[in-house]
Amino acid sequence: MKVYPQDIEDKLGFDQIREHLIRFCQSRRGEELAEKAKPTERFEVLLKWLTQAKEMIRLKSSSENVLFEFPDIDEYLIQVKVPGSFLDPEHFHELKRGVNTLTSWISFFQKKGNEYSELLTLSSHIEIDPNLAIHIEKTIDERGEVKDSASKELSEIRTKISKSERAVRSAIQKVLKRAKEDQFTEEDSTLTVRDGRLVIPIKAEHKKRIQGFVHDESATGQTVYLEPGEVLELNNQVRELKYAEKREVIRILIELSDHVRANLPNLQKGADLIEKLDFIHAKALLSDLINGIVPEIEKSSKFALINAVHPLLYLSHKGSGKPVIPLNLSLDQEKRILIISGPNAGGKSVALKTVGLLQYMLQTGLPVPISEESKMGIFSSIFIDIGDTQSLEDDLSTYSSHLTSMNYFLEHTNKKSLFLIDEFGKGTEPQFGGAIAESVLNELNQKRAFGIITTHYQNLKKIGDETPGLINGAMKYDLDALEPLFELEVGKPGSSFAFEIAGKIGLPNQIIASARKKIGSSHVAYDQLLNQLEKEKAKFEKQTKKLEKDQADIHKVRKDYEELRKMLEEDKARIIKEAKKEASHILANANKDVERTIREIKESKASKERTKAAREKLDRKKTHYKEQDKRKPNPLKEGDVVKLIGQETAGTIQKIKGKQAEVLFGALKSIVSIDNLQKANDAPQVSYQKKVKQMGINLTDKMANFDHEISIRGMRADEAISRVESFIDEALLVGVDEIRIVHGKGHGVLREIVRNITKGHPGISSVEDEHADRGGAGISIIKLQ
Repeated sequence: MKVYPQDIEDKLGFDQIREHLIRFCQSRRGEELAEKAKPTERFEVLLKWLTQAKEMIRLKSSSENVLFEFPDIDEYLIQVKVPGSFLDPEHFHELKRGVNTLTSWISFFQKKGNEYSELLTLSSHIEIDPNLAIHIEKTIDERGEVKDSASKELSEIRTKISKSERAVRSAIQKVLKRAKEDQFTEEDSTLTVRDGRLVIPIKAEHKKRIQGFVHDESATGQTVYLEPGEVLELNNQVRELKYAEKREVIRILIELSDHVRANLPNLQKGADLIEKLDFIHAKALLSDLINGIVPEIEKSSKFALINAVHPLLYLSHKGSGKPVIPLNLSLDQEKRILIISGPNAGGKSVALKTVGLLQYMLQTGLPVPISEESKMGIFSSIFIDIGDTQSLEDDLSTYSSHLTSMNYFLEHTNKKSLFLIDEFGKGTEPQFGGAIAESVLNELNQKRAFGIITTHYQNLKKIGDETPGLINGAMKYDLDALEPLFELEVGKPGSSFAFEIAGKIGLPNQIIASARKKIGSSHVAYDQLLNQLEKEKAKFEKQTKKLEKDQADIHKVRKDYEELRKMLEEDKARIIKEAKKEASHILANANKDVERTIREIKESKASKERTKAAREKLDRKKTHYKEQDKRKPNPLKEGDVVKLIGQETAGTIQKIKGKQAEVLFGALKSIVSIDNLQKANDAPQVSYQKKVKQMGINLTDKMANFDHEISIRGMRADEAISRVESFIDEALLVGVDEIRIVHGKGHGVLREIVRNITKGHPGISSVEDEHADRGGAGISIIKLQ
């Protein structure tokens, strides 16, 4: 496709659209496709691009279960090509994301491919081994580390490491405590790490008082970092175990890399699919950003834009809520060239650029911000002459540069070309500039090219009314406020409102009067005629809008009245029905009671005592019916002792949120629906202890299998709170002294959750961060009482 000039994307603003497109891509290769995207004139290619984008937009708005993740995996495939090579654990984690993405899309296409035919064609002949992702999943965790369960040997080694490190920490803590008591170190001293080994800070003058190995000293030399002799051997054991762990991890990674290598051809095809899907997905996100659609396209060169909006103007106004006036215009074989006139700063250039940018975006395969009713065609070339094109390199003035552009247009335009010219003929003496512009315009019209020009020249406005193929258009203007309305009206030329604007800004009246004389009566009369037409049209439009508003108000009042009448009729019918049903129910029960009372009187042979008792019974029933609707259920509240319906274990309500209650059953908390609770009279502590005895918890098994460390990284807040509380309860139950919670650093949210849970907990004596070299603020060490 031919375009002019070379910097057309910069002049139209497409370079900024491309930046958004690149930003929406997730993969490096997707970004490369966005960077290289160019417009096409081939209908079949463009239809495929746009259909793919349309299908992706529809898919994103559906509830289909498909992964919109597009990680780069090609670099890992290159690394693993060499036999015997292996990927790092974190690379396997990214590769797994890619495999999961491919598996998700291929599975989706197998089920729903016919509904997304163009996207389906991208994935043909790709088969991914379903066991590959499962194998990686079993080996690599979400943190990008090899799992303990990856092999029996690795699990045993890491268990030994964990036990040995706890023994080292326990032993060195005792030495640190004695050193503080003997004042060999500062009172606030803590354990630290040097050369990967736990050490304690000791005042330099006391370093020989404690047996051990000095690893480092402070900058001032006043403090040494000493590894006590009691832990030297234990630390050596830890180091040996770490070496063994590393060897086993490498063996596992080599084995896993061999599995990837066996699937390399299909994975390389998959990498190509991911980049294409990523790029198309970026188009869908761009569509959301600019409120764009994929319109109906035709092979012919024409368009009918309805409610078209300049996407960059839309984005700049989006934050402030300022509206963008939509553009409505069409060009076809009968009206191919639009001449837009009107005052400066009235929106002529924006209208011109809107058409150019939208057409360029469409032919690059991108959604555009227009209404669904719009139609767009395809042009084989787009030529523009917008802005100051003065060339310093070629020693060309602004007007010479414009003439150079006109010469190029005349040489290369045809019946499938679209040209856009801003301020046609400017830059030279108006009389000559207007004449040349008119001649160029007539020639472009003879070539049956399509185009839009903006101008102030009277001669161009006149031929727009007189010449077949041309049509005038004007930017609307508020004649009362003397302000532009930024709305295009096709069918008539517009005035520049030069004299009116001059008067508004305070130019002396005699100057304006003199100018009117100099310009000539014919020009003034023509301009005054345009102004008069504009005023009459504005007055008519105002009256029409008022009439339409009045009609709409009447219609709304009538609709509201009908809805209210219908609602009242429905309520009346419902109330009568319910009242009859309730009366029937009460009457039936009353009749039963009367019949039962009469029977009892007869059977007792109407003794006074039995008769009196029967009457009293009827009175009680009467009172019951009267008060039946007044009864209200006694609601549960915080502090109430409750039990689960059908259960005996009692607990205390701690919190109530909506229809959910947090209930403390002994030392265990549970979230329960209020509908499943009832008040209980038993003391919760007794019931809980009884229940624990009945459960027969096997503490020996729990202690043997208890893991001293958990990870909550990647969890949502509610998941993390539940997991941490459960972990602390289990730890207190089996009676361990210390536990570790890995929450990562990030923004500190998960760390703060752990601190809030442990703060003031009766079973916890202290909480501290792990040493900086061993995870620091990303790990909390909790000591239990």
